[in-house]
Amino acid sequence: MTPARLIIPIHYTLKIVPCPVDFTFLGECSIEICIAEPSCGITLNAKELNIQTATIRDHLTPGGYSVTATSVSYNVEEELITLEFPELLYVGTSWILDVTYIGLVNDKLNGFYRSVYTDADNNVHQLTTTQFQSTHARRAFPCWDEPSVKATFTLTLVAPQGMTCLSNMSVESIIILENGMQQVTFLKTPIMATYLLAWTIGDLDYIEAYTSGEFNGEAVQCRLYAPFGLAKHGEYSLDLAVKSVEYFSRLFNIPYPLPKLDLVAVPDFSPGAMENWGLITFRTYAVLLDEYSTNDRKREIAATVIHEISHQWFGNLVTMDWWSDLWLFEGFATHLAYIVVDDLFPAWDVWSEFVKRIQEVLKHDALRTSHPVEVGVANPSEITQIFDEVSYMKGASVLRMLSAWLGQDELLKGIRKFMLKYMWANANTEDLWATLAEVCKVDVPGFMRKWTRQTGYPVLSITELDDSTILIRQNLFLSTGDVRPEEDALLWPVPLAIATADDPTPRNITMDTKEMVLKVDTTKWYKFNMGQTGFYRVAYPAKTLELLGQALGSKSVTTLDAANRIGLLTDAAALVASGHTPTSSFLTLLKYFEDEDDYMVWVEISYQLQELFSVWLEQPVPIMDALKEVQRRLFTKIVKRLGWEGSDQEDLASGNLRALAIRYAGRAGDPEIVSEARRRFRIFMNNRDMSAIPPDLRFPVFEIVLRTTTGVEEYEAVVNFYRESYMPGDKVVALTVLGYGHSTELIRRTLAFAMSPEVRTQDILTAISTLRSSVEGRAELWNFMRLHWDMLYERHCDDIRFLDYFVLLSIGSFSNLERYHEIQEFFAHKDTSSYERILATCLEGIRMHILWLERDKADVEQWLRANGYLMVNVDSTGRHNQALPTVIDAGDIVNDFQVDPQQQRALLREKLVLGEVGRSMSSSSGDGFSSVETCPTLESRLGSSATSSCSSSPGGYQQHVQHQQHHYRHQKLNEDHHHHHSQEYSQHILYSQQDPCIQINTGYLERPEEDQAQTLQLFQQQQQPGPDGTDPGEYVQQVNQMVMQLRVSSEKDV
Repeated sequence: MTPARLIIPIHYTLKIVPCPVDFTFLGECSIEICIAEPSCGITLNAKELNIQTATIRDHLTPGGYSVTATSVSYNVEEELITLEFPELLYVGTSWILDVTYIGLVNDKLNGFYRSVYTDADNNVHQLTTTQFQSTHARRAFPCWDEPSVKATFTLTLVAPQGMTCLSNMSVESIIILENGMQQVTFLKTPIMATYLLAWTIGDLDYIEAYTSGEFNGEAVQCRLYAPFGLAKHGEYSLDLAVKSVEYFSRLFNIPYPLPKLDLVAVPDFSPGAMENWGLITFRTYAVLLDEYSTNDRKREIAATVIHEISHQWFGNLVTMDWWSDLWLFEGFATHLAYIVVDDLFPAWDVWSEFVKRIQEVLKHDALRTSHPVEVGVANPSEITQIFDEVSYMKGASVLRMLSAWLGQDELLKGIRKFMLKYMWANANTEDLWATLAEVCKVDVPGFMRKWTRQTGYPVLSITELDDSTILIRQNLFLSTGDVRPEEDALLWPVPLAIATADDPTPRNITMDTKEMVLKVDTTKWYKFNMGQTGFYRVAYPAKTLELLGQALGSKSVTTLDAANRIGLLTDAAALVASGHTPTSSFLTLLKYFEDEDDYMVWVEISYQLQELFSVWLEQPVPIMDALKEVQRRLFTKIVKRLGWEGSDQEDLASGNLRALAIRYAGRAGDPEIVSEARRRFRIFMNNRDMSAIPPDLRFPVFEIVLRTTTGVEEYEAVVNFYRESYMPGDKVVALTVLGYGHSTELIRRTLAFAMSPEVRTQDILTAISTLRSSVEGRAELWNFMRLHWDMLYERHCDDIRFLDYFVLLSIGSFSNLERYHEIQEFFAHKDTSSYERILATCLEGIRMHILWLERDKADVEQWLRANGYLMVNVDSTGRHNQALPTVIDAGDIVNDFQVDPQQQRALLREKLVLGEVGRSMSSSSGDGFSSVETCPTLESRLGSSATSSCSSSPGGYQQHVQHQQHHYRHQKLNEDHHHHHSQEYSQHILYSQQDPCIQINTGYLERPEEDQAQTLQLFQQQQQPGPDGTDPGEYVQQVNQMVMQLRVSSEKDV
């Protein structure tokens, strides 16, 4: 915060004149101020502004008394300037401070910055715009840049004639100047914070609509502006804007306070959207749709648009006192958006989506590196770092919990009074609690303070004392599972909301003690946190979890709706990761969801499986392929039911579920789905015909193809699709899937492409986000970050959110000790103050991954083996047990076709072992410990308070920290097939001159056409016939046909 409030701004008159030749602008700023105490100096915020002149005048004094500043001092670190005057400035309200200055039209996506776009006819257009939240108004004009220092604004822009000029208010006047310029002045704004001021200058089209006008006697003009040719794709968002303005006017009983509302699609924009009063700015992707946009995109856009419009009241009309209350306004905007979307689109079941969405913040908030939703911040770096899931989604979650505790009608009644009391002013969290307590006649502060001021949340552990009694105990929940006694002293008032098999209506009981005893029939199912409105986890006894699973499987219990089913899944998964229960318990729970038909539940199942796969990614290949088989069987069943084609009568959820199932069945390597995806992709690639790939299937098909090929032709097709696409949604799809190209060559191309001028700064993270999905991608991304960190930091140091997410993407997925120490060493001597929260979060997350993996590796392997997914022995190096054949003689495979089909499948299991026998494996010590060394405890090696050791763990397994293995993945054969970048790759097919035979693996089975061509090429290069003297090409075709037939026919029995 700035020094003591000696100066209070009342009104800013601002003139901005951009100079496009050198990307600067001239600024004239006249600020009407009140001087509260005599002073010779005025201190205010400014950053990267070159002050030319500064004069203060008393506009009421006869003769026009004025005095010019004798010096300007710059405090770069604090982003302050001080204007020193030769005379003492007396107390009064008649002062006007006039400042002229030169600033930068930067390319940093904040402050006043520039953008460029190319229209459908390849014409290039310039655009400048602003992004001032949270502390970037000071880059555009000298000001008191704090949310509580509100003022009014009159803005004038000078721009080329014909360019659209927009700001918060409607245009008051336009004056035509010489040299083809225009001077556009806007109406005076209401009183507001500096971060809400905004303007845009550029070549833009628009569409418009009007509200009904029933709330304030006049219809509100709503427009959507977009780059040339794109405005027509904003009709959906514009319609939502009109409905939302009307909805919130009714909800708050306060008419929309401005004469107009503009929505602007900006080609380069760092956040998803920004709630500038009357001029909401968006990424183009976040506000524009076309006929090919997916159903999920429609829901995302609805939530975003409505969220920003809710801020026009809750955030703009009533504004936070300081950034420590950011959570309140962002959390409420998120919560209100879900209320409105649910009302406008009841078929979407958005509360199930909400429950699914909060899982990310539940994961984040279970780390010691999290922070309370009410968190003290003092400088721009700290402020930027709290624009995270805790402020948005935990904030929304605890408000939803409060709504369930009070009743939604009561909550909204209190909000209306709060809005009327603090409109045009500022408020904080305590102001809201006091108003709600007054209206609702309950102790709201007592209920909510611990949820907003304490980091983390509790887990309720249930102990069944007898058939009719349970003991509930609340403890701090940590993902690492190693809660210290002093940490566990925390308590929360927990709304239990318990339902039973005999009484499905929830009992609302608040638990504010460490333990509580309740009467419950434990011979039947019971469930806490009905509706998943509480922000906590529940650990059920194994028997009760099984009873709940059986109730889900029977589908006779309608009380356990989609939100409750998601809650059961996510609690079980979180308790597995933390070590409360073994991972096998979660895998067993999944069997009760085999006949699940809700889209959001399947989204959560897919998410939790990917979390497991991510931690296990560097484990032996047979283990990973067995885990993939779990996923394949679950999702292939859905694809068989829904097929590839929808109908006009199909509901929204079915189309979404089809796309999800195809994606994850294909990701797991289902041969039929991979083949069909490739077929459709070839039609697109050869004919540029998208009709073979419906909009909802575009992402799944692109991903499957790039995951299951190492060729560059398909990769190039996606790159060209990106280059040729004009719609932002298509570009995002193309950028995202590029990271699934998994050869070293393609990974490096993706990194280079992401950093090239072809990819906007806002989209770099999108382009690299999926590189984490492969071992090779993680290694290359981490190496890239280390090599180029200085360049990345210099380029993006003003965009802390970019740095945060780049760090998260680059290191957050690792689960081995070697990487943990590398990361610590790399950042040990760097100034990490601007991204210290995310770095600490990543390291704590890696530590959690390591503990989970070391604790449950044996448990998962045992479960996979017991349930028929794993039929080989795996030694410590990741190889198949050498007692099994490592290479399958092709002649033996041919002979297998002459026996009974059941024997064929049995032989296939024995010889191919689910596609894994014969894979070439090797390992190396990843953490520097030889196999004969005494293994130090995991605690000492992580440098933390981990409780696991080499000899024992909560699961009772004998454990030690295994050597980290470099696991081999598929790499395209070339003439020198021994040459590769690292030791983390294996050949698809191995050939022996002495005994011609084929080594078959999952990658081969998933890539019949590619591998067939490579095998044929290899045979021809060696000039070797197949067994029995057959032609090499004919032989390879025979083997491919037989292997694919066996793989498919064996699925029912495996």
